[in-house]
Amino acid sequence: MDILVRMISAGQPHKATPLTGAMCTAVAARIPGSLAQRLARPRGAAEDLRVAHPSGILPVTARTSLRDGALLAEETVVYRTARRLMEGMVVYPTPG
Repeated sequence: MDILVRMISAGQPHKATPLTGAMCTAVAARIPGSLAQRLARPRGAAEDLRVAHPSGILPVTARTSLRDGALLAEETVVYRTARRLMEGMVVYPTPG
């Protein structure tokens, strides 16, 4: 494992790590100086972050980049063997 996570849902400890929480944790681990980055075992930029939780270990990939001094979350990937759980795009207006 690279980081140990405990999630609370409706006031109770979650039995696993929800995928959205794992994805956000992986991105946070790529932000220099963030709490997640300081706590996680160092990994190469192309390596999965292995998120440990009460039910096991979930590998998550997060790709970030810097653009005009701002950190961008380019992509997160969660590996599951079950059905597709989500797919989406974020659309936002460009300035100017």
